[in-house]
Amino acid sequence: MKLFKKGSQLTAGQEGISRKLAGDLLMRQRRLADRLNRHTAGFSLRAWLWLLVVFCAGFGGYCLWLVIGAFY
Repeated sequence: MKLFKKGSQLTAGQEGISRKLAGDLLMRQRRLADRLNRHTAGFSLRAWLWLLVVFCAGFGGYCLWLVIGAFY
């Protein structure tokens, strides 16, 4: 019983497309990271801690809401 098939080799065209797609994704990721770094460069330690508390409280509340909703 074979559960996993052996992967097939990519053709030259497929290899080029996947390389271009990966390069585009990395470029977009870097642009977004640079933009976010520029916008948050002036944040103080107090602002970062406040942002962390708000983020954790928001997602913690959402997770709690999901858990409670699963039982009712």
